[in-house]
Amino acid sequence: MKVTVFSQISIDGKLTLGSQASSKPLFKHFDDEDMRFIHKFRGEVDAIMVGRNTIVTDDPQLNNRFGSGRHPIRIIPTASLDFSLSSKVLSSPEHTIIVTTEQARDHAMVDQIRAQGKEVLFSGIDRVDFKQLFPLLEARGIKHIMVEGGGYLNWQVFNLDLVDEIMLMQLPIIIGGSETTTLTDGEGYQDIDMTNAFKLHAFEARTHYNFLHFKREIERCSAH
Repeated sequence: MKVTVFSQISIDGKLTLGSQASSKPLFKHFDDEDMRFIHKFRGEVDAIMVGRNTIVTDDPQLNNRFGSGRHPIRIIPTASLDFSLSSKVLSSPEHTIIVTTEQARDHAMVDQIRAQGKEVLFSGIDRVDFKQLFPLLEARGIKHIMVEGGGYLNWQVFNLDLVDEIMLMQLPIIIGGSETTTLTDGEGYQDIDMTNAFKLHAFEARTHYNFLHFKREIERCSAH
């Protein structure tokens, strides 16, 4: 399975204005052509993954509204299942997979989500196990997944060495803030030897942003 991290960031690597905040203000810098670029890529992948916080703060549709391609399968990992049943990923018809934990198997939301025609997968005991999850997704025919997560979700896939490429739309702004969500948050690495190197594959200065495309320097051994 190919995994692409796709994000809109500031010069200083911020995804939002503040902690647990919406990313929508950043999209004010984009025009229709920029949005078509995002949705075109969505139409080329099999699935798109975002975290529970994105669903709560932004309530995105996560579909392909501008392009002529397919709608990606929407994958939402969440241990808590604490989001609204009226969320667009549940109320709209496109295929959605909610991933939660074994501890949540008897949660009332599981049956309610299924009643809306959405799929529920279980991976991990008390937190979502991404290493276990990706083979489950690949078994469902998902060969290319776009991770458009916040700092925590992005950290999970980087830390487990699941990422093949990074595509960034970098806005020419500085946001700052020590608590503001960045491209990757989480624990971070304390040893440089633990990090994985990515090589700049393409760069393009566009009207409203710089586009950066990174690929792994060393091809990873696929474990999923």
